[in-house]
Amino acid sequence: MKLYVCWGTFQVPGARSHPCRNAYRALRLAGHDPKLIRAYGFAPLPDITRGRREVKRLSGSSWVPLLVTDDGEAISTSHAIIDW
Repeated sequence: MKLYVCWGTFQVPGARSHPCRNAYRALRLAGHDPKLIRAYGFAPLPDITRGRREVKRLSGSSWVPLLVTDDGEAISTSHAIIDW
């Protein structure tokens, strides 16, 4: 399984929570060890990084986190990944 994230899975200073971190922590707590792929860039901007272009190809959106399961299913948003 692959987890596409922005820059990392760290807590952002001053933010209540970070979606990439929340998704990663939920997967780890569930016993998964996803391969992290850093998409870099910022979703509202044009897809100038290879990672953001790949995320858009897989999900139709440039936003991360994005989980791609071993079966090839793409799951967008931290809430959906946590629920999965």
